[in-house]
Amino acid sequence: MPIHHSHGITFVTSETLESHEVKHGFFMRHGGCSPQPWKSLNMATSVGDSRENVIENRNRIADALQINKTSFYNLWQVHSDRVVIADNPRLLSNAHIQADALVTSKNQVALLMLFADCVPILFYEPEHNVIASAHAGWKGTLSGVASETIKVMVEKFYCSPGNIIGVIGPSICRNHYQVGNDVVDKAMNVFRTEDNVINSHNEKIFMDLPTANRLIMEKCGMKTIERLDICTMCNNEDWFSHRGEKGKTGRFAAVITL
Repeated sequence: MPIHHSHGITFVTSETLESHEVKHGFFMRHGGCSPQPWKSLNMATSVGDSRENVIENRNRIADALQINKTSFYNLWQVHSDRVVIADNPRLLSNAHIQADALVTSKNQVALLMLFADCVPILFYEPEHNVIASAHAGWKGTLSGVASETIKVMVEKFYCSPGNIIGVIGPSICRNHYQVGNDVVDKAMNVFRTEDNVINSHNEKIFMDLPTANRLIMEKCGMKTIERLDICTMCNNEDWFSHRGEKGKTGRFAAVITL
């Protein structure tokens, strides 16, 4: 797993996507201008940070990736299965669309999604040169945001599921994502017991979000899935973690562009 340092910012990348020369990154929380409790490369105004800080942090990411500062497209993420096709960047003056996945084939668009424990998933289909990004918490995972993203890539861009490359980024691990019986009931309607998506220890129940999304992607026909085995809660010094910081934290960015 390559680690990069650029313009004071640190980010990790996928070896698989790098081999295809796809520009992308999962950005650690360091190198930004936001104060506590969002210190410091926070990418969300919804958590209480100022718009000016978030724009500056986004500009720093653009510099680190050497892309245009006005190329980003981002969403108002709402834990849904809705997928948006991004043909152009989203102007800062334009309202956000509520959704949790983005797809594009346009090289002037950089897909930007925000995370703090939920699962970031990046997609690339090399034959048709299509990229996508998805945000999967437990609601998005169980409603099939990953499979809906693949469906859009297949139906709208003629991609083959077997050719789509997937990368599961830093997220909370199976040992820290405690869930209630309501989530367990919903999960068992999607997964089998032997899938080990739901586990229990010390009289508590936990869900393995990265594994759940990998299984969904494989069921859709994907063959190449890389997992960056980084837990945001275990490594809270480098990554924002909603659970690790009891809700008082920022959001880190996952970016992919053609």
